Amino acid sequence: MSSLDGEAAERKGPPSGSAGPVPKSVAARTLRILDTFDPDHCGLSLSDISRRSGLPVATCHRLVGELVEWGGLRRADGRYRIGHKLWSLGLLSESHHGLAELAAPYMHDVLFLTKHVVNLFVLDGAQALLLERISGTRPGRALHRVGDRLALHASAGGKTFLAYGPPELAKAALSNPQRLTPNTVVDPTRLRRDLEQVRRKGYAVTLEEAVRSAHGIAVPVTAADGSVLAALGVVTVGTRPRPAAVVPVLQIAARSIAREAGRLAVRSGPGA
Repeated sequence: MSSLDGEAAERKGPPSGSAGPVPKSVAARTLRILDTFDPDHCGLSLSDISRRSGLPVATCHRLVGELVEWGGLRRADGRYRIGHKLWSLGLLSESHHGLAELAAPYMHDVLFLTKHVVNLFVLDGAQALLLERISGTRPGRALHRVGDRLALHASAGGKTFLAYGPPELAKAALSNPQRLTPNTVVDPTRLRRDLEQVRRKGYAVTLEEAVRSAHGIAVPVTAADGSVLAALGVVTVGTRPRPAAVVPVLQIAARSIAREAGRLAVRSGPGA
């Protein structure tokens, strides 16, 4: 189909059973394409997008291509999925900013039970942003402050995002990982194996990879739709934390944070 054919089809209106009249502006058409994705339709072919949006294939092909180039969509095995750019933008929502506040009580529980500094990370572009930190008088000095950003490949929270995030995120992080300490893993093949292990075990571990003498464990805070809202972890200096003792505590807290975040999202939704 030529571009002229596509424009003619748009003037004729959408096919029967589609999402309504074809919007005139490029922005509205782009949003119509994004609206075709939902929890039950995470991976769509170009023809699926055309059918669900009511837009001609030629129009979808052009706009989808631009969305892929921008990072809003990604293409794999002939199907399109939501890309890392939209994922990152979603973290700027009001519900996300409330994440630190609602997570704090559960982070205090982790501190009480483990006696380790507790960190809550969110993804910020190609780095892990320390959104909240809970520490007492016993865990030792804090290595990072709220607002600090850590390399994804060298931090437990960062490896959690790489393991459960979109493939493009891991591909970019593993393309040229920087050595921060003698223990930083910079071999892409080994890093991929590490990420596979994170997915298999459900938690990430780092041993002096970001800072000398510092060790970390982190688990994902997973939303109902399977997306990772944050990474919850502990950090120790000198002594290595024991996963068998720490991970179950982190996972219970992470599930509680995810549940509260879901309730906040409902309250902040349309009609709230």
